[in-house]
Amino acid sequence: MREGTAGPRRLGDWMDRIVKESGPRKRDEMAELAEAWGRAAGPEVAGRTRILGMARDTLTVAVESAPLRQEIEMFRKPHLLARMRTEFPKRMIADLKCVLRATS
Repeated sequence: MREGTAGPRRLGDWMDRIVKESGPRKRDEMAELAEAWGRAAGPEVAGRTRILGMARDTLTVAVESAPLRQEIEMFRKPHLLARMRTEFPKRMIADLKCVLRATS
């Protein structure tokens, strides 16, 4: 054993540390994403949607109604993706997924 090491550690100890260290960063990123979405989507759309998260390069947004989901996916998606890439440059956002859920 090398000098200065405390000996073997349990996997659970490492997992606790990883979860504690990543928790605040994830919340901070979600808050930043929500702010960027508000700027990119504008008050009308942002008020009727909610950021659910990022999985790889896909941003998932909850929408309050089927007509709004269709409008975003068919007409606004390219513009919203371009705006989100500008407003939130720290992560690559390649796709936008809208899911029908309550937003409040």
